[in-house]
Amino acid sequence: MGRISAMLAVVGGFGTCLDVCAFQQQMAIGCNGSRLALAEGWTGEVVSNANEDGSMRGCTIMSNDETTHTVKIDGLEADLGKFSAAVYRKVTSDAKRQNYVGFRPGTLPPHLLPTYRAFAMDECARETVLEALQQNNVRPFSSAREDIQITQVSIPPKPGKKKKKKGGKKKGQDKSLEETKPVATWETYPTLNEALKAGWEPGQSFSFVASNVKGQKVEQVDMKPKPVI
Repeated sequence: MGRISAMLAVVGGFGTCLDVCAFQQQMAIGCNGSRLALAEGWTGEVVSNANEDGSMRGCTIMSNDETTHTVKIDGLEADLGKFSAAVYRKVTSDAKRQNYVGFRPGTLPPHLLPTYRAFAMDECARETVLEALQQNNVRPFSSAREDIQITQVSIPPKPGKKKKKKGGKKKGQDKSLEETKPVATWETYPTLNEALKAGWEPGQSFSFVASNVKGQKVEQVDMKPKPVI
């Protein structure tokens, strides 16, 4: 992983602190010492299906000018599911340590859950953009994170209930006659909020376009010694 993720935020106005410090092949240690263990299926990477060299799949960066860029993330290629789930687990785990009037300790008020889902999706998208900049030698400006505008959000369809098949397959039945399942298409929404309303859940991947991404291209310096003539 090229960029170590560090996120501190106050969620929903309730003083819940999120601090995800991601290290590849290590644990993520939160601001209050809690941990996201490897056993939970997340090893600290933003994209769980990266290339062999660790670079992100499904990422396209277009430069509008020297310091303004547009980043496209293809959720089919760049699987953000594990990262979004890890962020959601961390923020809800910290939230359960708070006391809420009328609720037992360790119980989250249901009306807060949409806030935590929205935070997980937004944080996942912004962190993915910053990771993409890092891997493409673009140094983000100090205000880049807040300046990012996220649109054209595509999410996978809701998983349907499996129907039990009645009767077995007849002998000699031609496979070509069997019904083929249609490929489920992702739905696109103008904003993260609309995608959330449509049913996106932490643990799912998603595609999006990030515009107004501010950063300066950094030229790589060739450290190889020049041949002596």
